[in-house]
Amino acid sequence: TAELRNVHITFYDTRGAETSTLTSRQGTYHWRSGDMEARGNVVVVRTDSATLRTEVIRYSQVRNQVSSDKDFVFDEPTRHIKGTGFTADPDFKVVTANRVTGEGGKFTLPNQ
Repeated sequence: TAELRNVHITFYDTRGAETSTLTSRQGTYHWRSGDMEARGNVVVVRTDSATLRTEVIRYSQVRNQVSSDKDFVFDEPTRHIKGTGFTADPDFKVVTANRVTGEGGKFTLPNQ
């Protein structure tokens, strides 16, 4: 396990093209599992400028999924979404969220 400070991570797709960047104040990386947690002013920016802001985000390598149980704000050119807790694919193309408010675009709500 590695404890991280002033985290800046760039994510790439399978072809090596950049998909997003993550910044946060702190983080924990688990070497064996490949899982990661980022904490404190977490900001994820996709290459198309879509932005997610939250206080804690977790990445599960085995599930290939990011999640949080904290409040979040997700902005794209066509939608603005706020909620508490979500799961998503690493590219934030499919997001399932709890207690959502917002406008525009398709969004998957749990148990709907």
